[in-house]
Amino acid sequence: HEYLTSLGAKAFVSREEMSEKSRPLESQKWAGAVDVVGGDMLARVLAEMEYNGAVAACGLAGSFKLSTTVMPFILRNVSLRGVDSVMCPVERRTIAWNRLANELPSEAYDNIGNIISLEEVVQAGEDIVAGKVKGRTLVDPNL
Repeated sequence: HEYLTSLGAKAFVSREEMSEKSRPLESQKWAGAVDVVGGDMLARVLAEMEYNGAVAACGLAGSFKLSTTVMPFILRNVSLRGVDSVMCPVERRTIAWNRLANELPSEAYDNIGNIISLEEVVQAGEDIVAGKVKGRTLVDPNL
């Protein structure tokens, strides 16, 4: 969080706030976004994009439906791009992973996720469903 804030990123917002039904256009908050949820949350992100903003949609965790208007696209020149992680060529993936490894500061990895033991899986699952987990959780059976 501190790393993102140092780059000028806005503070994190709650799942509840982002899940609220939005108007066709909301206050401009985001220059860019990566959406892994879809549905109403993606509609809200689109409605909150700044002029010339771009959204990369790469997941359907909340819903595959998108109920919005064309207003963000026409009035704010917002772009929505789909990210295909299945058919992306290995060469392109390698370039992306190398850029992340070389350009992302090592302290940023501390905020991306955590490693848990097999014994912690049930509690971690409950925490994920309750919305208490940010980032990824990796299960290491050797712990």
